[in-house]
Amino acid sequence: MEETRKKVNPLRIFCKNCGAPAGFDIIRQTYSCPNCGQVSGIREVEQKMSQWRALNKKNIKTRSAGQALEEHDCPTCGAHVVFQAGEASSTCDFCGSKLVRKDLIRPEQMPELIIPFFITPEEAKKRMLDWAHENEKTPEGQAVLSNMDKFKGYYLPYQLARGPVCANVSRDETDRKYYCDGYLDGTAVNTSKQLDNLTLNAMEPFDWSEARPFEYGYIAGQNVKLSDISDAQTEKRILQEVEEDFLPEVERVMQTSGVDIRLQSGNLMTVSALLPVYFIKTKNLTAAMNGQTGRIAVSTGREKKSRPWILQWFLYTLGTYLLLTFLFGNAWIGLFITSVPFIVYGVLFSQRSGQLVRPIVLKTEAAKAERKGSDLSIAEGEDVLENPYDNTPVFRERNDNGELVPVHLRFYPAGRMVSVFINTFVTVFLPAIIAAFLRWASMKEGERFMDGFAPQYGAAWYCIAFIIVLLYLSKGVRMDAFDHPYIYEILKNGKEKLIGDKDSRKLTVLSMFGVGVKDKNGERWGLIKILRMMGSEGLLFAGIFLFILIGSVAAIIS
Repeated sequence: MEETRKKVNPLRIFCKNCGAPAGFDIIRQTYSCPNCGQVSGIREVEQKMSQWRALNKKNIKTRSAGQALEEHDCPTCGAHVVFQAGEASSTCDFCGSKLVRKDLIRPEQMPELIIPFFITPEEAKKRMLDWAHENEKTPEGQAVLSNMDKFKGYYLPYQLARGPVCANVSRDETDRKYYCDGYLDGTAVNTSKQLDNLTLNAMEPFDWSEARPFEYGYIAGQNVKLSDISDAQTEKRILQEVEEDFLPEVERVMQTSGVDIRLQSGNLMTVSALLPVYFIKTKNLTAAMNGQTGRIAVSTGREKKSRPWILQWFLYTLGTYLLLTFLFGNAWIGLFITSVPFIVYGVLFSQRSGQLVRPIVLKTEAAKAERKGSDLSIAEGEDVLENPYDNTPVFRERNDNGELVPVHLRFYPAGRMVSVFINTFVTVFLPAIIAAFLRWASMKEGERFMDGFAPQYGAAWYCIAFIIVLLYLSKGVRMDAFDHPYIYEILKNGKEKLIGDKDSRKLTVLSMFGVGVKDKNGERWGLIKILRMMGSEGLLFAGIFLFILIGSVAAIIS
């Protein structure tokens, strides 16, 4: 019977060949069976969902006969709540105002799915109190302890979204836009405007294998709230929640928390549901407990503000100081010279780097409630309740054939880091390298190489090269690298293939100034062309650099 009930759950997709649960392959955009390999397309699944919805709505209408449910509205906060006839509360649990009776509930107002309460009110209250005492030194814990008299259990309205979403992603301090997409396969979004959706999202996931077609018996004697936001507001909340789901993967790929995600939804299908939640709602406090699993999330409106670039500024400065101290063998000289890159790094790193503001939500780990007899036990941990709906985004780029394909982006592969080291070494020691070649070519028999080779006399060039390398490491390597990624196409066999031309990955000292890089029209800009464009100033700069280089080479081998 349990297996049969799960089979009628429209959120679970089963293999039409062997009957095993099918998983969604986000890279290939299909449902595939891990057991036999059978593939089902998205359209096929959506068609089955539409058929189920039509049949379920007809069943709800049939079962509504004899159900005396009243809808009451709050004129202050706009909440729509449902009670059994004659059992209505006189005040709103969301703002404390007096409720006004509206009409008897119509069948079409009821949801299509429901997950029943598993945790009793007494068990929920004890668990919330235990959490509050453990966190009583925080504003959230104190707020919960002060408002436990407002602790209520409700079936709250949700919309479960299924369909494609895509996003344009950008990174602080860079210009390139990246594209990623995903497929929502059961994202649940609360549709109560009185409650903070991000806090409610933090108490998820629910165990969707327990979702059932709605029946009136589940809500007998329970508080029920209906949706009170528009379709446009629902879509906005869906995208907000998807952004939260996308954020960890985007931050991992972009290697920073300073990212901007601009989402767009495709043809989303939504299914209405009632989900069990215990909560406390005051002006500044939203405390929620998952009525099925026991997971807790609490917010008082506090925010965490950060500037990620400050840490990078410090680390770059520290690295430069340690390097200079090693080269000169004197900590005070290293500290004195480091004052210059300290200013340069600060100016470069702070450009286009804003302050990040993230809401603070305290939450327990993912939970799963089980009952042995009458005793409730709640296990916590990341793996105790697997969420079958993976909303991790996949990045896509055009391959050499112009097809939009799934890719892996890498910004600092081994080959690039070797290239960075060679560029840095050659830039700093260019006169010494040239002088060493000339010295080797002109050596006479019996002469020692170092007798006519004094690299310390290239100091004039080294000083200029030091500033250039600072710019290269702080701008070229740290910033421009994210505009010139190594892109690997993910092939059908799971292997990777490097795509794109070499110019798109170029990251040299000269490319930092546009040399050897193609413009938007595909035209390559060489050094001579750039100097000509700069006019007399370009020729002057080139002359000064050439003079210092030749002079340093001559000084080293003189």
